[in-house]
Amino acid sequence: MYKAKGIFICRHPVHKQFDFTVSPYHILKQKKCYKKGCVEFLWRCNVAIKGKKCPRDYKHVGRNCFSCKYYYDEKICRIPEALIDDAALKQFFYDLDEYEFWLTAVLGRRVDFSGKIASVFPSLKKIIDDGKSSMRMNGFLIKFASGHIGEDFFDDTIYLKIGAGFLSRWEPAPDDEIECTAILNNDRGRVVLAQPRRIEINRGGGSPIIDYSKALVGKTTGAIVKDNIIHCHNCPYGAILDIEEISPKQNSYRRFYCLRGIEYSKDCLVRLDRILQDYKNVQQTAG
Repeated sequence: MYKAKGIFICRHPVHKQFDFTVSPYHILKQKKCYKKGCVEFLWRCNVAIKGKKCPRDYKHVGRNCFSCKYYYDEKICRIPEALIDDAALKQFFYDLDEYEFWLTAVLGRRVDFSGKIASVFPSLKKIIDDGKSSMRMNGFLIKFASGHIGEDFFDDTIYLKIGAGFLSRWEPAPDDEIECTAILNNDRGRVVLAQPRRIEINRGGGSPIIDYSKALVGKTTGAIVKDNIIHCHNCPYGAILDIEEISPKQNSYRRFYCLRGIEYSKDCLVRLDRILQDYKNVQQTAG
């Protein structure tokens, strides 16, 4: 429910990469901007707008510009919009209450879990502090499109956090089925299982795509995807990058990260190869 699609839309430019769709968690829990909106002050410069050179020789408007007579700020209030009608929205909030009641009962507890692997990728975090950045790798994440938590079928994305030792020993691959017990956590709206025990894996015939050495290379040579990531879903070379800004202002958000260093999905050879393969399959079926 926290990550339900097609519920809200926000026209803030930072959401352009996702076609301005935002999760209920972002609207209701993180920003808490439902109905009242969020206020942003944009730093502006009368000189820069006219295309002239800054008298202080700065390249961008920043904190050092506050005392300049050419500086001004622009106040903008953006209010998220519901994409569904009032009756459907009322039903959504009712279902959300039910989900949060269930989540409270299992949060932080060890639960039984089973599911089929969709992908495996490194868990990456980028720290930005006063213009300097550092990238960290904190284990790996196994992604499931759905799965059973206890006796409940969870029809949404679930992640299982694992370490390098688990990856080396079990070599999880797409289409493998895993049964285990794990501790259920909520990571900014995502259901993330951790500390797996009593592990059983049924092989699905796929081959492991990622290992520790490939992940280290991808961490260094990878890139944030800058255009629409709709083509990147379920790509074996994709990862989620958690970004934490410490200064000049605190902020945290996520971006889609390509381990192969492809910045624009429209240029991705993996995607094009997949399209060609799908075309061949259609031609063979038609023939």
